Amino acid sequence: MNDATLDLTKVRGLVSILPKQLVYLLRVYLLGVLGFTIFRVILLIQEFHQLHFLPTDQGIWLVFKAFLMGLRFDTVVMGYLLTLPFLLLAVDGLAGWNSKLVYRIVNILVLIGVIAAFFIHATDLPFFHHFYTRLTTSVMISTFTGKAGSMLSGMILQEWRFVWPLFPMAILSFLFFKRNRALYRNILCKNDGSSSSSIKWFAAFAALLFFGIWGRFSFDSHLAASTAYDSDYGFINMLGLNPAYTFTQSYVNSKTDAKNVRLMGDGEAVRNVQQFLHIPAAQEFDSPIARAVTFADTLATKPNVVVVIMESMSANKMGRYGNTNHLTPYMDSLATQSIAFDSIFTAGIHTFAGVYATLFSHQVVKRKHPLDKVVPMSGIASTLKHNGYSTIYFTTHEKGFDNVNAFLTANDFDQIVSKDDYPSEKILSALGVPDDYLYQHALGDMDRLSKKGNPFFAAIMTGSDHGPFVIPKYFHPKHEDAMLGVVEYVDWSVRQFLTAASKKPWFDNTLFVFVADHGTSLDKRYDMPLSYLHSPLIFYAPKLLGAPRSIEQLGSQVDVFPTIMGLIKQPYINNTLGIDLFREQRPFACSYADDKWVVLNTEYMYVARDNGVNSLYHYRTGDVKDYSKALPELTEQMQTYGKSVFQTTQWLRHNGKQVMQ
Repeated sequence: MNDATLDLTKVRGLVSILPKQLVYLLRVYLLGVLGFTIFRVILLIQEFHQLHFLPTDQGIWLVFKAFLMGLRFDTVVMGYLLTLPFLLLAVDGLAGWNSKLVYRIVNILVLIGVIAAFFIHATDLPFFHHFYTRLTTSVMISTFTGKAGSMLSGMILQEWRFVWPLFPMAILSFLFFKRNRALYRNILCKNDGSSSSSIKWFAAFAALLFFGIWGRFSFDSHLAASTAYDSDYGFINMLGLNPAYTFTQSYVNSKTDAKNVRLMGDGEAVRNVQQFLHIPAAQEFDSPIARAVTFADTLATKPNVVVVIMESMSANKMGRYGNTNHLTPYMDSLATQSIAFDSIFTAGIHTFAGVYATLFSHQVVKRKHPLDKVVPMSGIASTLKHNGYSTIYFTTHEKGFDNVNAFLTANDFDQIVSKDDYPSEKILSALGVPDDYLYQHALGDMDRLSKKGNPFFAAIMTGSDHGPFVIPKYFHPKHEDAMLGVVEYVDWSVRQFLTAASKKPWFDNTLFVFVADHGTSLDKRYDMPLSYLHSPLIFYAPKLLGAPRSIEQLGSQVDVFPTIMGLIKQPYINNTLGIDLFREQRPFACSYADDKWVVLNTEYMYVARDNGVNSLYHYRTGDVKDYSKALPELTEQMQTYGKSVFQTTQWLRHNGKQVMQ
């Protein structure tokens, strides 16, 4: 008999003296961890292209370490799932009941818990690919009313990337169901009198269960998500996490800070923001950030304003910013005929954040949906309406999605044009009409408003560059990949729009603004992809603006409204966090991304994560090294700026100061 046979015999001998209840739990644990590991392998395959950021001599070792880290987080999750079953089985074993009812309840609890965890893992796969972070409660953050619920389900069902993870989930769930049933019958329900019910075994298992949940054999601190961040590579760090862990953690955090986010004291934050915006502490207005903006001269007529918020239009998609796929020839050309800002960053990674920041010039705050609750705002529509403008908003889909209809209607948009206003034959997907028809329809309404004799403000939220990607049959992209071809279509649609608009009598007196709602996670060098935040910002008005030029000045999406007001020279009260980019400069730009927030200047990006790990990256060079310790002064400045801005944003809204009374 060889050594291996002896070792196996010892293991079998140990199992034979364990209470059957513990044998069952141990085997369920192994099955659950095996399932989680398979999902981690699938994630690695799905994101395999991210490994090119790793050094070639360390890549395999780093991936191996991530899987070892993953085993620790998987053990934590399984520990929580098995706690209640263990308590029930411990009582059963120590009392000598051998209760079939208890075993049946335990079997059901295990089945529900593990399959629910598998579902979370399946949901995490498309979520991670899209947002480049493990699953959090932000997956549920969008809000909708009426028909918008069916719109959301339609978007999911029409996209293969959302559906395919259900197949490995179904297979693993079925196999787990079969194996768990066998364990239930052959171990729990088997009464051969061979297993001991000694309290020492249950006590030992309880200790293992505790330390499995605690995540380490030390009382100093428990395993936290920050533990996984032990390398310079975002993908490797996130690969080691378990999405059931991150989802649950974010849910607990969302309940903890459901009412308030406390990054710093409100008074200190407001004073800091006043200093950043050069606002005197002694205020003439009720709001501490309000300031009167006037102009020495005014335009002969009030220009029309058209703001196009482009779905997912990351600057990284444009040839102007280095994309070599030749996807946006028209927009690249348009930028050379306009005033183009090249260092603009969005306020967040969701459409509602882009709409809110662009139209109202306020930041979003930590998993809070700013449109969910209707509150009055001092936004661009209210300001221009006060100056005699008609106001209108266009969207491709249901107006109830993200509560857009209620929020914008309450904030002085005269009309919300949505899916219900378009011919049924023009609706191509759950997202409604394609971009070129959206523009065509908008032009008709702009004609109508222009004939009233008043200037108009129109906000257009496009939708084609969002899955499900549907390209009209009359457009033939050069790229077969739908995600590339749809960008070509979006660019072509802008050309059609401005070509048609140029023939309108109101064109010469109209300012067109193009900005993204958010970008796309294309360049995943960091766990906060710059491509998700970097947005084009183009001001186009051949008859109104001066010579075309490019401006490298740092700017934010929240600066769009004040900058427009400066261009059309309409006096107003700026009660926002935005600045006029032609007359002021900002030191930093901020953005929130669910489980992290970032602060940027033209060289560095500071990332503050909910898990407590904060980093400073020199993004201009693509360096993944953390410079927070090497540059402590800059790190502190950026951290203070971000905390001040987000805390002030929350304080303004909670105290009704976001609107001028």
